[in-house]
Amino acid sequence: MIRKVLIGFICCFFCTTIAVAQEKKDTAYQRLYQRYYQLFGTNQKEKFYQVSAEIQKYYKSRGDLTAYYKMRQNEIFYDTQHGESYKAIKKVHEMLEDMKDDNINHYELVYNTLGAIFETRGNYRMADHYYREAVRNVLPEDTATLVHAYAQLASLKVSREPDKAWEWNERMGALVKKDSPFYKVYLVLKGEIYFFKNEKSNFLQIKKVYDDSTKGSPGYNNYGYQIMDIMQKVFEGKAHEALQLLEGDIPDLPAINRCDFRIQIYDMIGEKNLALKEVNWRRDLRDSLNSDMIFNNINEINAQVGISKLNEKAAKEREMWFFVVILLLLLALGLIVSRYLVRRRYQKRIIKQNEQLEIALSEAKESDRMKSSFIEHVSHEIRTPLNIITGYAQIISNPSFKLNEEQRGMMLQAISQNTVAITDIVNDLLEIAQDESKERYRREDTITINTLCRDLMSDAEKKNDKHLRLSFQTKLPDDYTIKSNESGIDKILRHLLSNALKFTEQGQVELFVHESPDHGCVRFVVTDTGVGIAPEHQEKVFERFYKIDSFKQGFGLGLPMSLKIATLLGGALAIDKGYTTGSRFILTLPKA
Repeated sequence: MIRKVLIGFICCFFCTTIAVAQEKKDTAYQRLYQRYYQLFGTNQKEKFYQVSAEIQKYYKSRGDLTAYYKMRQNEIFYDTQHGESYKAIKKVHEMLEDMKDDNINHYELVYNTLGAIFETRGNYRMADHYYREAVRNVLPEDTATLVHAYAQLASLKVSREPDKAWEWNERMGALVKKDSPFYKVYLVLKGEIYFFKNEKSNFLQIKKVYDDSTKGSPGYNNYGYQIMDIMQKVFEGKAHEALQLLEGDIPDLPAINRCDFRIQIYDMIGEKNLALKEVNWRRDLRDSLNSDMIFNNINEINAQVGISKLNEKAAKEREMWFFVVILLLLLALGLIVSRYLVRRRYQKRIIKQNEQLEIALSEAKESDRMKSSFIEHVSHEIRTPLNIITGYAQIISNPSFKLNEEQRGMMLQAISQNTVAITDIVNDLLEIAQDESKERYRREDTITINTLCRDLMSDAEKKNDKHLRLSFQTKLPDDYTIKSNESGIDKILRHLLSNALKFTEQGQVELFVHESPDHGCVRFVVTDTGVGIAPEHQEKVFERFYKIDSFKQGFGLGLPMSLKIATLLGGALAIDKGYTTGSRFILTLPKA
């Protein structure tokens, strides 16, 4: 909720602390600091970077590495505020490498910075992960950084999970004093939590504390007064005045967070239709921000790798995959919009309008969450191969690197392999989109079961890089056939075998096929000796985008799509809950 202000606030707070300590010692530094302070909130990037470099050089020459790296962190915050997330991530990696060379352990700065970058990109899951890492790695004596991390976590969750926001905000409150600039941040966050929980009496109490602490205090001590005023007007029944104030200049409140306030206000006054429209507008705004950042990232990559013919080819291929992903995102957005239009088309009576709008609002929020998950998964999958392609391309195109033919060949091979990896990802997305649109599978193929299974195991053996024992067991004669859809069965079994290979480090993977006791169905049983699936995850693995290990490759769509195909073929797909040595999936299909 207050991300951009907090980032600038931390920068200024830290710089002010340093400046006071240096005031009587170095007049030249004071002038440089004042110039830095003035440029931080402007778009004069070239001048800001020049002054920032001079301050960093100043601290490096004095051997004050803690101050030096915090100034580098502030520069990365500046890049993030101005939408240059790709440049910011590069600087984070450079700072991490320099920390290793300088043998200094301030990784909480790196994690805090990564959290701010991912939050700006709309990736709240990764932002939450890195803010928590910052909390775990901060030094006990560095109270300012710990307070900052608590404030970021509370702000991240205030409109989505106000109870969790409360926990982080109270941790921050326990560390700040009433005369600290952060005390106002603590009070405003507390007021926002009460607002999003619709607790009027608690809000009015904290508003009184806020007003008492603000009397006669200029500058940052008046932080958040516009937000508090807006929330107070809503509780006083002046929602329309609050909505008008939201249209004004409020530095503490970015555009996307204003949507959260409007949605909450509309909910509180019973305007469900307007709340639904605001949810859709917020989703479009977030898409626009994501698209702008992605375009900036691609443009910077193209500028770096466009030196040689090889780099030009890699850039063109990357652009092509990027546009494919954009088309898929537009397709997903189109499907969501079409569903809403269909739902609204079937609204029958005015008397049921409020109830139907409640349902539509809830589903709109869920669709926004699923689309966000889709964007996160796609970004996660393509980031690693893109980084490898970019890194090797920069090395090859840089004349200062002296490479022999073997090294050059190795890098070109890595670029080619990762280009193929991106191609496979896009092909998987296209296949998922194709299967998602299907409502039936024609069961017109005559399938020889043993032949199909042996072919699948042969292909699995080619991917068996862990040297697992693969076996195929059958109780069916070789001429045994069923009437179904060969492509659909092939997709299900390939995914089950692929998962078994991926999550098994040692042991075996077995495919067993037999006829069910009533002779009406055929069962395909895929068994492995891998990590297995805990009971609390066994039902959830069939939900879209659900992944037990979020850092494993994949979109979390394979099992849900396999279950859908099995159902369309008249069969079923289930986990054997009694098997605990690994995982066992059972596919049951009718003979005809």
